[in-house]
Amino acid sequence: MNPLIYNIPAHRLPDDRAGGLIVRASDPAALIAALEPEDPERVIAVQLLNLGADSEPLNAWAPGLPIELVMRDPAAEFPLLYRHTNLLDNHPVRVAIAVAPDFGKAVKTAVALDFAVRLEPGQPDPALIEELATVLEFYLRQPTVAQPVEYFHGALLGFYHAEPIPLWLILDENPNVVRYIADDGAESLSGRLAGAHLTIVPDADLPTWIEQTLATAEDCRTCEFLKSCGGYFKWPRFDYDCVGVKRVFGLLQEAAAELRRDLEAVPADQGP
Repeated sequence: MNPLIYNIPAHRLPDDRAGGLIVRASDPAALIAALEPEDPERVIAVQLLNLGADSEPLNAWAPGLPIELVMRDPAAEFPLLYRHTNLLDNHPVRVAIAVAPDFGKAVKTAVALDFAVRLEPGQPDPALIEELATVLEFYLRQPTVAQPVEYFHGALLGFYHAEPIPLWLILDENPNVVRYIADDGAESLSGRLAGAHLTIVPDADLPTWIEQTLATAEDCRTCEFLKSCGGYFKWPRFDYDCVGVKRVFGLLQEAAAELRRDLEAVPADQGP
C-alpha cells in the first residue's frame, strides 16, 4: 500500500493517486459532493478553508472524521469560530492558526470553545516571539485549557519523556509522508517545504531527511534543540535567526522539568 498522504483540493479528487487523502475546500456542500464516490477509508481528514462558510452540511456527515478549520488572518477571523461549534457534536475539530499579529486571541477563543489548535508558526519575528511566549504561558498555566495547542503540547511531552519529537511530526508535515497537491494539480512537498527544490527520496526516513537536508546549517548542528526542531525553523529562509524560537523551546524545556519535579514530589500511594 502506498504510504503517502495527499493534501488535495476537492476538485482534484478525480486525479488518480493512491494513498491517504486530506481533502480541502472552501464550500462544505461541494466538499461532501466531491467525496461521495471516494473510498471513505482513504479520507484521513478534511480542511475547511473558508471560516465564513456555513458548516452545517458537515455536522452529521461522516461522524468521527477529523475536520480542520484553517485560519489565515487570526485577528479578523477568530470570531467566526463560534459558527462551527456544532461540528464538535460529531467530529474531532482542530483549528490551524497562522502565527500572525494578535493570533493569541484566536488561540484563546478556540480552546475556550473546546477546539484543539495547530499553530502554523512560520519564521516569527521578535514581536511574534513575544506573543508566542505569552500564548505558551497561557497554555501552561490557564487551568481551563482542556485541548492541546500544537506545537507546544507535543514538544512539552517530548521534553518530559526525554524523547524529543521533531516539529515535522508534531505539525503533520513529515516530508517522507505528506504531499501537497496545488489547485492546478502540481505535486510538491507540504507545508513550509512546498515549493522547495528538494530531491524527493521515496525510501528516506525522517532522521535521514533531517541529517542530510533539513538541518544542515552549522547553528542547527550545534543546537541543543535540534532533535525537537529538526531544522523546522530554517525553512523557507535558511538564514533565519533562531534565537527567539530557541527561547520558546527553552521555556517548554523548563516547564517539562517543573512538571517532572511536581509529579515526583507527590507521595507514592501507600494504600493496600
